[in-house]
Amino acid sequence: MKIRQALQATVVAASLVMGAAGSSSFLTQREGRDFDLVASANPAAPHTSDTDRVAMFERARGKRAQADAVANASATCDACTGTATAVQVIYVSKARNSTADNMATAWSSCQGCGATSVSVQVVVARPGTSVTARNRALAVNAACTGCSTAAVAIQFVVITKKHEAFSRKGREELYALARQVEADLRSASTKAARTAAARDKGGMTDIEALVKSELKPMSVQPHFATKTG
Repeated sequence: MKIRQALQATVVAASLVMGAAGSSSFLTQREGRDFDLVASANPAAPHTSDTDRVAMFERARGKRAQADAVANASATCDACTGTATAVQVIYVSKARNSTADNMATAWSSCQGCGATSVSVQVVVARPGTSVTARNRALAVNAACTGCSTAAVAIQFVVITKKHEAFSRKGREELYALARQVEADLRSASTKAARTAAARDKGGMTDIEALVKSELKPMSVQPHFATKTG
């Protein structure tokens, strides 16, 4: 299923999840310089599943800022599945120096198990802000039979003149797009299909279109990383 075709239905579900996620559905402001977001899914028993989906929308008020987003999924039990999805948006309008690190990792070691991770990070800065960005994905199958892994990391560094921010609808759509990337990875039944789904940049293209529509930036630097096993 294509991302654009499924987005409308997914937004409805995302709205319910985001509304129940407390501060995740609203833009908050903090003086702190470190913003960490971790989604971690690690099933412990055979024939079980573990899912963790988190979202963060924060405005850094300090002169320096560091944003770290991680989606980590593992499957080390037979016939179990782990799914992790992280969505992080950080506004660094007052910072002169910022560091952004985005990572998706997936690990399987079992029989008939699978791990899927998706991490989406958007860093919004003003002109003159120095942003050092890293975007990585890692997927490993170790000593396993019939297992699968897929990891996708999508990152955008956005420069905008004004204090633009995602609207509530835009936040819901961003979360929905990340969920759809996750769903496409999980629905792939073969290694070839999983690799094709992981390498499909449709999710990044749709997120970039949303970023441009919501933030009206001067420039956008996209980064895409994917690994499958």
